[in-house]
Amino acid sequence: MNFTLRVIKNGRTADRCQTHSKRRFYNRIRSIKWGNGVVKVYLRVSYGKGVDVFGKTTSFYNEGGYDNKQDLIDALDAFIEND
Repeated sequence: MNFTLRVIKNGRTADRCQTHSKRRFYNRIRSIKWGNGVVKVYLRVSYGKGVDVFGKTTSFYNEGGYDNKQDLIDALDAFIEND
């Protein structure tokens, strides 16, 4: 799995992180200062390439934009299927 995070602040990308490590990614999420003008955080979890139902090679991923920390953590847990 590959994790990508983009912090959007004042309409511009303020921070970006891309890693394969879950631990590093959770630590990066914890370091986001939500009260300092952060409007949205974009999250993408890529699972790699595979063959879809039509026989074509495609990239499989989940993505979304989140306005608060709890929604971001819940989505990340759902994307990586944590309990």
